[in-house]
Parts: sequence; C-alpha cells; structure tokens
Amino acid sequence: MKVVLVLVSVFFTKGLALQCYQCTHGFPQTCTESEVCPHDCSNVAATFSLGGVQVEHSVRTCLPSVFCVTGGINTGFLRATINSKCCKTDLCNDKALPVLPKQAPNGKKCCANNDCSETVKCEGDEDRCIKGSVPSGIPLFSKASLKGCASKSICDGLVPITQELNITADIKCCEGNLCNTAISINLGLLIMLGSLLTSILFL
Repeated sequence: MKVVLVLVSVFFTKGLALQCYQCTHGFPQTCTESEVCPHDCSNVAATFSLGGVQVEHSVRTCLPSVFCVTGGINTGFLRATINSKCCKTDLCNDKALPVLPKQAPNGKKCCANNDCSETVKCEGDEDRCIKGSVPSGIPLFSKASLKGCASKSICDGLVPITQELNITADIKCCEGNLCNTAISINLGLLIMLGSLLTSILFL
C-alpha cells in the first residue's frame, strides 16, 4: 500500500510541474534550458509607449494562466500592448512571440479625462472603454487611475490579474462610445501599468 501511495504521489507531482523554457530577450539574450513550473508555460511579448518612446520586451517563462491575455490599452499619452500564449506541455514555449503590430483607428472613442473634454481614438481590437483605480503607493496621490481604450481580453484579464497580485482595484469596462466617465487620470497610472507589466514579464 505504501508503494502505491509513493508512486501516486510521484506521478501526481510530476503531472502538476511542467518544464518550461525561461528566456529573457535582451542584450545579450539570456536563456536557461527549463525550470519546474507549477503553472503554465508562457510566451509574452509586450510594448510600453510613453510620449512617443516605445520599449519592447519578450520573455518565455512560467506564469499563472490569468496572465495569458492579448490586447492593448490606450490612454492617449500612454499605450501598452501584450501578446501572450500559454500552454500546458513540457517545453511547449519554445518559440518567441512577436509584439503586436501598430493598428489603425477603429472608429471608437473613449474619454481620457474626468469631464471627457479629452478623448482617445481606439485602435485595432480596442473595442471597450476602460476606467479604473488602484492605490498608487504615492503619498500625494491616493489612487492611480486610468481612462481610455482597451481590448476585451485586457478588460477580462485585469481583475483576475490584480487579484493574483493582491492589488485592490476598481476596474470597469463598457462598450459604448465615450461611456467611461467619472474617474480622472493622474501620474500614478504609470506606476500601476508598469507594475502590472513588470509582474507579467518577470513573475
């Protein structure tokens, strides 16, 4: 009986732990053969644009499946995109993903500030307007807030991602033009989005 229990334990544990490639594409590129992953193997390619300056980053790693989202978020002065793929077999994340390409405006507009005097032209699959806030961690700003366009995948993923990171957040998406009113943008937004992207890329 003890032998059976040991064998069950060994095979059950092995079934829960994948081997995944872990690579960070930088200068130079660094990779390790694999790691023991209790979640999913994943490929992630992200962009982060501020003031016309864009940073791109690509990783292959191990992540909880809630981080596997693909889409964009656009507040006008700040834009981020994530292209990700998760898989559940050993070393299945063997190919790097490309970043999402620049896409044309799709005709939808969303508010970019509290009174909607500034708007954002949504691009590509950004078919939702988003508004949200989280504690900023900055004494002068009680909350980091955002307003703008977002993809459905981003809207669906932000709540479980913030829960996974144990961040208290109030994030809502809507489908009508200029439907995201009543929350203003402040400087804490940069920290919030940066933290989310960093968590996805380096968790």
